[in-house]
Amino acid sequence: MEKIRDTRAFTLIELLVVISIIVLLAAILMPALMKVRTIARRAICSTHLHQIVIALELYEADYDYKRFAVRNNASETNLYWMGKLAKYVDDPEYGRMFKLGETIDILLCPSAPASKFEPDDDERGNPSGQWGTNDRPWEWHRTADMSTIGSYTINGWLAYDFYYEKGQGAGSGPEPARLFQRWDSIRLEAPLFGDGIWTIGWPKAEDPAPLDLIGSIGHSKELETPPNGENHMWRFCIDRHSKKINLIFKDTHVEAVGLEELWRIPWYKGYQYPTQEIILPPN
Repeated sequence: MEKIRDTRAFTLIELLVVISIIVLLAAILMPALMKVRTIARRAICSTHLHQIVIALELYEADYDYKRFAVRNNASETNLYWMGKLAKYVDDPEYGRMFKLGETIDILLCPSAPASKFEPDDDERGNPSGQWGTNDRPWEWHRTADMSTIGSYTINGWLAYDFYYEKGQGAGSGPEPARLFQRWDSIRLEAPLFGDGIWTIGWPKAEDPAPLDLIGSIGHSKELETPPNGENHMWRFCIDRHSKKINLIFKDTHVEAVGLEELWRIPWYKGYQYPTQEIILPPN
């Protein structure tokens, strides 16, 4: 005898139950997936910072461990620190790509990728380029028709910049007593590079908390302060990795540092921990 096949479809209630279960599972899994993505981005960022600092160490070995010159004269604006390290980076394509003004992965944090960069004349308050944000790269104008973008900021207290020490900006340069005068005088616990919204920064213990944790949008004038001005901690104090940024230190270890802790890190020679209370904005 021929069997009768059961061709019943799902009832509306059964479909709703299935959909509800799927939605519930997605709600449970989504935070975990987001956390995994955040950890992965932070890990890639750490690797990029490590590559940059290894290149800097090799550079220093070739230059007798003198203070790293991001710019020896006005003509070296085309190189800056990104170009100075080109021959020392463990990537044969880096030099070629820098010369052509192409996007270079190791200069970019995955949480502030090249895909987020958009030229914005209103935000180009800095004549040297365009400020970045917590999730958007900065742009350094190398020549009239060539730029380099990046997501990392060098600690200016370990660097020599002709413009601010002997050039047009000498009157507003960094306080000499705070500078690390040689590579081998830098404290092991001092940061060398970190997540940031500009190529370089001179953070100080007396810097106030930023107006927000996004970065440059609407605050270009406040960020334009010279090395002897305030607000340089703002260039690092951004919400890039869940209210933290990655910093790489002289001993080459990378650490995800909470934003409030940035004021308790020895950025320069003779650093004194701040006496003022640091209250960060909510976003």
